[in-house]
Amino acid sequence: MKRWMNLAVTMAAVVAFVGFAYAAVASMSGEVTKYEAAKSISMKDAKGKVHTLQISKDTKVEGEVKVGTKVTVETEGKKAHSIKAAAAN
Repeated sequence: MKRWMNLAVTMAAVVAFVGFAYAAVASMSGEVTKYEAAKSISMKDAKGKVHTLQISKDTKVEGEVKVGTKVTVETEGKKAHSIKAAAAN
């Protein structure tokens, strides 16, 4: 009985930790309003709200990012994990 209780508590902890890790990462899309390579990106979402995110040396950037470019950004808090610029038409 004690063994099953320990197993249940361990499984609950693992599920809670994994759920928290996935919930912390978000994705947002919008148009770049300001971009400083290796420093920060500001973008306006579909509702017109401007978000400013920090860029680190670990941030993966795909495509050409510049003011006016449509991007999708994977974030955790105010940090950008990846930035993907939409292909130019």
